[in-house]
Amino acid sequence: MIRQIIQSIRLYLNRNGKFYGLSISQIGFVPRNKGLYRLALLHKSASRITSNGVVLNYERLEFLGDAVLGAIVAELLYKFFPSKDEGFLTRVRSKVVSRESLNELAINIGLDKAVVAKSDISRNKHIYGDVFEAFIGAMFLDQGFNNTKRFIEKFIFPNFFNIKDLVTVDTNYKSRLIEWGQKNKIEVHFSTEESGRGRRNKFCCIVVLNEEEKGRGYGTSKKEAEQNAAKTVVDLLLEESDGNIEI
Repeated sequence: MIRQIIQSIRLYLNRNGKFYGLSISQIGFVPRNKGLYRLALLHKSASRITSNGVVLNYERLEFLGDAVLGAIVAELLYKFFPSKDEGFLTRVRSKVVSRESLNELAINIGLDKAVVAKSDISRNKHIYGDVFEAFIGAMFLDQGFNNTKRFIEKFIFPNFFNIKDLVTVDTNYKSRLIEWGQKNKIEVHFSTEESGRGRRNKFCCIVVLNEEEKGRGYGTSKKEAEQNAAKTVVDLLLEESDGNIEI
């Protein structure tokens, strides 16, 4: 459905103003300002320059779309998870709007095929996530906040984000710790062995940060021990920083 919508917009932008294919009115609007959507798909290698010397490409719309998308996702998550705290909501929002997530989304809906460029951008896949944000910026200017939110809420979220998967973002302490280490250039190492503590806790995992043991965890499986150890370290880091780090 979403791929058909993007294809319809591409046809609409390129066939003398006539609308072909699936009617975008199925998602509640028909584009009014075609120039905005054309601009959202224009890579900087194909930039146009106005008579006043202004460089035109998707980058300004990307800036706007990033802010709009962040606000919409924040509101949706606030409603989806009424009992979760700010830290959880921040982590899940970061996952949803991460460059990796938006790149994959843009490719899945076909935006990668719509980008206008004069250079080979196929190896620089983060561009597609940038274009998605620019597309949201164009939609916001053309249709307003409510229609843009409806597009994200009714078509993007149900088709490309699984709420159960989003919840596991918070409970996957090992993944969170590894991502935090990569972001802060801290080496994170997990060492897991059979513990010999008894039948219930067969495995012991030691977490080492920059060659310093930071915490241990036990479990009936290697995975459980690693998650328990990672949680111990995450809790310790949050306590040491008085909650002033994002992990």
